[in-house]
Amino acid sequence: MDVIEKLVAQHTGIKEQLDILNKLIRMIDSDAFIWDNVVKVSDFFNREARQHFILEERVLFPVLKKVLPQDKQKILTEIELEHRPILDKLVEFEKIAKKHSKLQSYDSRENFIKTSHDIIESLISHAKKEDEKLFPLIKSLFKPENYREFEDLYFKYLEV
Repeated sequence: MDVIEKLVAQHTGIKEQLDILNKLIRMIDSDAFIWDNVVKVSDFFNREARQHFILEERVLFPVLKKVLPQDKQKILTEIELEHRPILDKLVEFEKIAKKHSKLQSYDSRENFIKTSHDIIESLISHAKKEDEKLFPLIKSLFKPENYREFEDLYFKYLEV
């Protein structure tokens, strides 16, 4: 499996995890016990999404910027610009989780649920855009030397 296939597989894994999280959020809404774990849910979002975005920004996007023709650069810019608002939501989510774990209230619970939904929707939309617009470009434009460069950056990233 090459590195691009690993990214696509990671997207599939994220989609499956998001499905689980959707179920989790429905459970959270109805089960008081789960509220003890709000920080764990926040940590999950932070760990998975943040690491994925860092990988894309440090490894995939630099190679793509060299390979994509000028008329396709807009797609990459669009996708890259989606990272910041999602990361901002994750910061907000972490604050809500910490606040709720210290002082539980109906408002913080509702805010937690709403923000969870917002993050899930943003991640699904973002992954779908990458799956439909970006990955087909990679498959059609990457040459063996681009894959090698990408893999080299990927393994250097893993060493950090």
